[in-house]
Amino acid sequence: MIKYRLVFALFLFAVVFSAHAQQEIHVSPSGKDKAKGTLNNPTSIHQALNIIAQKSKSMQSDIHVYLHEGRYPLGSPIILNQSHSGKNGHDVVFKAYENDQPVISGGLQVTGWEKVSGNIYKAQLDRDSKLRSLFVNGKRMRMASTETPVPGLGNWGKFNISGEEDWAFGEGSGIDGIKFSSSDIGLYHNPEDIELVQFNIWTEKILCAREFEHLGDTTVVKLQQPYGAIATTMAWAGKINYNKNFVIRNAMELLDTPGEFYFNRKTKTLYYYSLGEDMSKAEVIAPTSEGLIKIQGSSTSAKARHIGFEGITFSHDDWQLMEVAGSHGFAGIQSLALAVKYIPGGNWHPTQYNSTDVPRGAIEIKNASDISFVRNRFEKINAAIAINMVNDVKNAEVIGNVFHNNLGNAVNIGHPQHYKIGDGDLFGPEKEGLCENILVSNNYLRNICLDFRQVEGITSFFVANTRFEHNDIEWTPYGAITCGWWWGNSDIPASTVAKNNHIRYNKAGNTHQVLDDGGIIYVLGEQPNSTIEGNYVFNGPRCIYPDDGSAYWTITRNVVGNPSYKWMWLHLWTKRCHDIVARENYVKNNLLMDNGTNDIIEETYSFREDEFSGKAQEIIEHAGIEREYQDIIPEKEPERINIFPKEFKERDVFH
Repeated sequence: MIKYRLVFALFLFAVVFSAHAQQEIHVSPSGKDKAKGTLNNPTSIHQALNIIAQKSKSMQSDIHVYLHEGRYPLGSPIILNQSHSGKNGHDVVFKAYENDQPVISGGLQVTGWEKVSGNIYKAQLDRDSKLRSLFVNGKRMRMASTETPVPGLGNWGKFNISGEEDWAFGEGSGIDGIKFSSSDIGLYHNPEDIELVQFNIWTEKILCAREFEHLGDTTVVKLQQPYGAIATTMAWAGKINYNKNFVIRNAMELLDTPGEFYFNRKTKTLYYYSLGEDMSKAEVIAPTSEGLIKIQGSSTSAKARHIGFEGITFSHDDWQLMEVAGSHGFAGIQSLALAVKYIPGGNWHPTQYNSTDVPRGAIEIKNASDISFVRNRFEKINAAIAINMVNDVKNAEVIGNVFHNNLGNAVNIGHPQHYKIGDGDLFGPEKEGLCENILVSNNYLRNICLDFRQVEGITSFFVANTRFEHNDIEWTPYGAITCGWWWGNSDIPASTVAKNNHIRYNKAGNTHQVLDDGGIIYVLGEQPNSTIEGNYVFNGPRCIYPDDGSAYWTITRNVVGNPSYKWMWLHLWTKRCHDIVARENYVKNNLLMDNGTNDIIEETYSFREDEFSGKAQEIIEHAGIEREYQDIIPEKEPERINIFPKEFKERDVFH
């Protein structure tokens, strides 16, 4: 009798276990929509979304969507909402099958190359928009550009604004064009494709042209409007210096160096100056999809939930810069905040930052909770952000990922319009939501912000209960990690949104390769109960920089390796930096500035020219990627990538 009871018990256990075992959906690049999604009969990635929507209605276990080896080309982003969410405490996870290496790609393969002359080839490409990136045999190429910096000769013309436009905060005017010597630039064909790039201290401008005109020995580049007027009326370092150097790029007439490309969208012809590849065999990919993944619930009360990604490579998205009323550009205020509305006088503070926006990410997340990205690769990303948790994202994690060879940064959390939750202009009072309870840890960042150089490696605005831990970041054009927004010298009181944020155990250095006046770790605003702890930072100006208005930070047990006596390990430059405690920090040179109020700086241990040892060495060894994720670190440091001509590489060339 006992024997039969045991058999019956095992039977019941098997029934219960099978009811709660994970469900599997198998996907292949060659999978058919009508396939069942089994291991032997995989379906397409788009049909998998329909299967998820059906299965998730009454989930009794996790759903694992296994992506098998190969490239999954997208013409538009994959959209995940409430119907694709995990329910009843279970998750929907998209993950690589066993040791496969699937690639979700927003690119189109370009074939049919013909030689034009020398090493210049051409092929047809059916698209209507500008092409800003191209990859040949996996290598990033660059838009055809001027070989040397081109000095401006001042501004030209006015663009008048009535103040009634939905992109304007009042009446006024902006600059309509920029003058150059006709000996430096010509009357290029398709001027509406051309971009002018200038850096100014900590900001970057990418101005898009609409027309070129010869006026004697001067060539005027007229700007796309109204974005040109918005970009040319900004205050502080947002100003453009019309007599300093510009990069001019994306004209057929500038295609004169191996590794450059130009796309003529009128004739739909792509030109490429070969590095010597066999173009009949080369893999050439042109980004097409405006983003790769969108995770978005319908409102702050109807979120997309419990969705994860593991072991997947994301590549080849497309982004056409910020767009305002049909005009394009990149008008940087600082970090990821860009100007998108005209302000008389250029002071954006009184707008409570409702004049600003952040770029769209390759992965865009809004109205979502319990979202995870674990052990993925983000390579050849072309938007200004790889993962953008822009609004109302709760309980998310980005862990153990590699970010490499990207035009923008790795992760952004929040928005400058979250100065007051529910009071913003972009999202509307019924749609805004705080981003909080987010972990960004054990990620490896190299060759990021290749084009959008004013952006730090990891960014955040008004956020709460957020942790940046154990990340490894080097060779950024600006800073490594930033948290916060709002300045103490502004016209509006401090925001009360940000709090309980922690920047801990990161390894970051060799920053500010292009821009200046920032910090390796940079924070802004009043953020009660927030810490900067246990980090190893090195080789950068103003290594730990709580800027104007920063308050209530504890900075403790960090190691700062700075061989230069010109660079400060701590920078509290104004009395509006207040109630900050810096205790038990280990520094190579004890150069700092403390003009703050009610600050405490004590137990600073200076090693001068000696090697770090003791507790300092323990902190260094603990900082950076933890043992569990160290397999994501390549055996050899990646070769540095520069998409600008070699002459534009040095930090002060634009200053």
